Amino acid sequence: MSTKKKTSAAVVAVLNMKGGVGKTTVSAHVFRVLFESQRKKILLLDLDPQFNLTQTLFTRTDYEQWKAQGKTIMAVMERQGSAGLFEVNEKQAPLPAPATIARSFWHMTDDSNIDLSVVPGDFELVKYSLMNDNEQLSAIKRRFLRFVSEARSSYDLICIDCNPSSSFFTLCALEASTHLLVPVRPDRYSVLGLELLSDYVADVPSIDPKPQTIILLNGVPTSGYDTAVEDTLRAHPKFGPQTLAAKLYTSKILGATSDYTGFATDKPVPHRTTLHTRISAIVDELVPALGLN
Repeated sequence: MSTKKKTSAAVVAVLNMKGGVGKTTVSAHVFRVLFESQRKKILLLDLDPQFNLTQTLFTRTDYEQWKAQGKTIMAVMERQGSAGLFEVNEKQAPLPAPATIARSFWHMTDDSNIDLSVVPGDFELVKYSLMNDNEQLSAIKRRFLRFVSEARSSYDLICIDCNPSSSFFTLCALEASTHLLVPVRPDRYSVLGLELLSDYVADVPSIDPKPQTIILLNGVPTSGYDTAVEDTLRAHPKFGPQTLAAKLYTSKILGATSDYTGFATDKPVPHRTTLHTRISAIVDELVPALGLN
């Protein structure tokens, strides 16, 4: 009997040049539902120095224990040691395997190999924003790209939660990615962030091949909604065809609260089923767009 050869996983950068558009919301909660419905092995990478994805999913105690063991995104970027704020530890060290630094949050009860895991973020990433040594930064980027490349053979999907704005991390994510998932709120500033991102991707020669762009309207009001911005976006000759039909509506369940850590659709509250149904509609469109079906 022949077996189907596994192809390399899609790598999705969740990114917009505008902040506050819901990148972390999408990275955490949309891919949680995709994992559940599609039974895919998924790895989430927190590449934002603010590490909001990590704070959404890890309790403070769990994160401090993980960090104390050197199990954060910093282990991907460079060998851990005593390098200073403006220095990189240049001692050679093997890349960590994802399984050694990622925390598994969910797995299928009948197949523990199908799981949803997270490589937590780290505020120490900010050091790369303060450095201007291109040679050292290039070495860091190569190491990150190699980690993602090797991880693609073990996962069905890799999601990178990115920081807003053009930065070293943006370039790392874009060069690693096969797809961009761009959350856009229905306001002109979010759409401007989309336009800036599109121009950036087009103009940077090292981003080759260019990742495929998928646009998701996020934070859409459930009542009193003015569709003017959405109508303009959907009529755009370039961005309209890239925009998913399904939208992520506003929901209190998606908001971060001090008394809950974890995925929104796992929160034991009323209306969770409604949120799950809405996210499932998004997942149904994402699956073929990412080549997962």
